[in-house]
Amino acid sequence: MASQWNISEQHKRVCLFPMPRIPRLGPKARDGAIYVTGALFALGWWFFIDSVIRSKNWNYDDGYKSVSVAFVDWVPGICSTLGMIVISCIDKAALRGDSFSFSSGGGASVAWKARVFLFIGFAFMAGGLAGSISVLCIKYILHNYGAIFNFWGICNVIQNASIMTSAAILWVAQSTESEYQYNLAI
Repeated sequence: MASQWNISEQHKRVCLFPMPRIPRLGPKARDGAIYVTGALFALGWWFFIDSVIRSKNWNYDDGYKSVSVAFVDWVPGICSTLGMIVISCIDKAALRGDSFSFSSGGGASVAWKARVFLFIGFAFMAGGLAGSISVLCIKYILHNYGAIFNFWGICNVIQNASIMTSAAILWVAQSTESEYQYNLAI
């Protein structure tokens, strides 16, 4: 009976299968990954701003219907960016919840809060990507405006996919063990 209440190593894990440990990256590789995430983030917003500028400067005298990038096109990118900020602000050590004291302020409550915060960040990013695909389908493809206008919706999807990819690469780069990290324990 007492063995049921022991918290074993198996019950401390979040996933059923153990996640592989990410080996150490060299300081140059880790810095390079962070630069790649910045470049992907900037590239995504560059695609979207390019479509906004093209939309505002489009000549509608060619017989096309008047359609332009509006606030509804901005919302998915803003959601994905907020999600990336939320995910990047989370302390990775708090997610592990190594301390299983269930008293107030214990490790399990901090881990639980960090996991909820992580879920909210991923929900923002997934909602941004789903919203950009919805805007592409409903606003541009469904109304059959033409391939030129579909490109504006495709730019929105590219923006959100690149923000999501950059957040994933940044997560991996920040989660790797650093050569300059020292664990001092007495």
